[in-house]
Amino acid sequence: MARESFEDVEVAAVLNDYFIPVKVDREEMPDVDSFYMAYCLSTSVNCGWPLNVIATPDGRPFYVRTYMSRRELLWVLLQVAKAWHGGGRGEVERVASEAMEALRLMWAPSAGTLNFKEAFKSAYTSLSSEYDPAYGGFGAGPKFPTPHNISFLLRYWYRFNDEDAVEMALRTLDHIVAGGIHDIVGGGFHRYTVDRRWLLPHFEKMLYDQALMLSALIESYTITGDPVYKWASEKLVDFALRELQSPEGGFYSALSSESGGVEGGFYTWTVEELRGALGGGEFKLAYKLFNLSDKGNYADEATGRATGRNILYIGLPLAEASRLHGLSVGGLLEFIDRVSSVLLELRGSRPKPDVDDKVLADWNGLMISSLARAYQALGSERALEASLKAAGFIESRMVEGGAIRHSYRGGEAYIEGMLPDYASVSLALMDVYEATFREHYLELSLEILNTMVRSFWDDEGKVFRLKRGGLTGDVLEPYDSAHPSGYSMAVHALIKASMYTGEPKYSALAEEAVKGVADRISRAPSAFTYMLSALDLKYGGSLELVIAAEKAGEAEPVIRELWGRYQPDKILLLVEGGSNISRVAPYTRNMVALGGKPTLYACRGGACDLPLVGLEAIVKALGAPRIYKRY
Repeated sequence: MARESFEDVEVAAVLNDYFIPVKVDREEMPDVDSFYMAYCLSTSVNCGWPLNVIATPDGRPFYVRTYMSRRELLWVLLQVAKAWHGGGRGEVERVASEAMEALRLMWAPSAGTLNFKEAFKSAYTSLSSEYDPAYGGFGAGPKFPTPHNISFLLRYWYRFNDEDAVEMALRTLDHIVAGGIHDIVGGGFHRYTVDRRWLLPHFEKMLYDQALMLSALIESYTITGDPVYKWASEKLVDFALRELQSPEGGFYSALSSESGGVEGGFYTWTVEELRGALGGGEFKLAYKLFNLSDKGNYADEATGRATGRNILYIGLPLAEASRLHGLSVGGLLEFIDRVSSVLLELRGSRPKPDVDDKVLADWNGLMISSLARAYQALGSERALEASLKAAGFIESRMVEGGAIRHSYRGGEAYIEGMLPDYASVSLALMDVYEATFREHYLELSLEILNTMVRSFWDDEGKVFRLKRGGLTGDVLEPYDSAHPSGYSMAVHALIKASMYTGEPKYSALAEEAVKGVADRISRAPSAFTYMLSALDLKYGGSLELVIAAEKAGEAEPVIRELWGRYQPDKILLLVEGGSNISRVAPYTRNMVALGGKPTLYACRGGACDLPLVGLEAIVKALGAPRIYKRY
C-alpha cells in the first residue's frame, strides 16, 4: 500500500483535502495499535497489517480495513468524505460511540478464581493437540517460533516429568534450527515461515525473536547438553552483537526483509554463486546438505514460481543430518562454520537490509535478560559485557526517577513507557543481578517495578492496563502472542520481587492481577503460556537460594554449580562481606558463611532449611541436576 497508494498523487490529494492522514509505527505506539486492532477484531474476521482505520477527529474509530487496492481506497475515502460533509455526520458519530462502548466492554476485567494446576495442564493439552509431529511447532502454517511455548513445555516436563512435553519442545527447536527460518550463515532467526516445514521465511529479523530464541536455546542446552543448542546460541549472540547492538549499547528493533528492494535478496544464493565461493568437495556436500537446486529452492511467495535462488536449510534435526551425511555432530557443525565464514564475507558485499534503528525498552529488556543468562549457561563473557552495556544504556538514556521512556532514536528518548517496558526492564535487571550479584541492579529493578504498579494498576478493575490516560487508557492486553504480554511479564516480575524481598505485598498483587483476568486464562490457557510459566513460580513451589561467603570469589564454585542447573523455580541471592543485600532482602540479615566456607540457605515460602556448608555438601543435598538424555 505504501508504494501503490500512499505515494500516489491522486490518493494523496484526497487524503490531504478531506482527512488528517496519520501513519503509526505500531512498535513505537503499541497502545494505538492494540486499540484499533481490537476495533478491527470486534467488527471483522480479517484483521492484520496494514491496518487502515478511519476515525472521528477525537480518534474514535468507525471504519476499518486491512489491505485495499488503490481503486478501493479511493472509493472508500470519497464515500466517507461525502457522508461526513453531506449530512451523515450524526450517523458516523453514533457508530463511533457504539464502537467505544464495545471496546470498553471488551477490556472490562474478567475476574474469577483460577485453578492453576488445571489451567497448566489444559494449556499443555491444547498445545499437544496442535503439535506438528513431522516438523515440530504448532499448526500447519504460517509458523511463528513463539519460544515461550517451548519454554512452557520445558517447565511442564520439569514439573511433571512428562517426556512427551520435553520432546515436543526439543523437536520444535531442532526443526527451527535446521529450517530456513534460521540464518545458518550469519546467525539469528527470521520472523516466521509461510509453510509448515520452517522453510520459506518472511525474512525480517526482529529483536524480540532473537532474545526469546536465545532463552529457549539456553534452557534446552542446560537440560540436554546438546552441542547444537550451544552452537546456535553462540551464533545468535554473534549476530545480535554484530548487527543489532548500537555503539551506545542499546539494541535496534529489526532488520528489514528486503535488500536492494528484493525480498530475501541478502539471504539467498544461486548455485553458481555457491560453486564459485566454495571448493569442489565442500560445494558437493553443501549442495546435498542445504537442499540446493539449480532452479532454486526458494519460490516466490505470491506466484509460487522458482526464483533461481536458494535458501540454505537442512530440513532435518542436525543430529539426524550428521548421520545421513556420514559425519559426527561436531564435524557437521565445523563444516557449517567453515562454509558460513566464507559466505558471510561474500554476503558482506551485498546491499544490506535496512536497520530499524529505534531502541525499544521492552524488547531490550528481553535481550538483556537472555544475554545475562547466556553468560551463566555458556560462560560467554561477550554476552555479559553486551548485557551490561545495554542495561547501562537503558538506565542512563531511557530511565529517570524510576520512569521509563518507551523508545529512543537519534539521541532522544521519547514516548512515555507502557506496562511492557516497565515489566520487561524490571525482569531484565533481576537477571543482570543474578549474573553479577551487583545489588544496584536489583534495587533499580524494584524501583522500576514500584513505579509500574503506581502507573498502570487499575485499583477499581483490579487489573493492569497497558497505558493509563487518553484515548487508549482502557486497553487491557493480557494475552501472550508472538512474544510475552506486558501483563504476563508484570505478574512474573511481582512474583520474583516477592521471592527476592520476602515482601508478601508483591505476591498478593500478582494474585489480584491474575484474578482480574482469570476467566480469560481459563477459557484459553494456551494463549497464556508465559503467564502460566510465571505462575508456576508461585503455585508450583518457589525456591530462594541464598549463598553466603566471606568473599564473592569463594562462592564462585557454588554459583557456577547453580547456574549450570535447569531449575526454573529458583532465584539466587549472594551475601558476602560488605554486602548490603539485606536492605532489599531482610530475611538474609543473619545468613553468614559458617566456618568461613561458602554456605547455602535454601528457603521456600519464608521457611529455610538447615544451612549447607561447602560445595560438596551443597551438591550432595541438591542431588543430581535434572537432565534429559535423548540419544
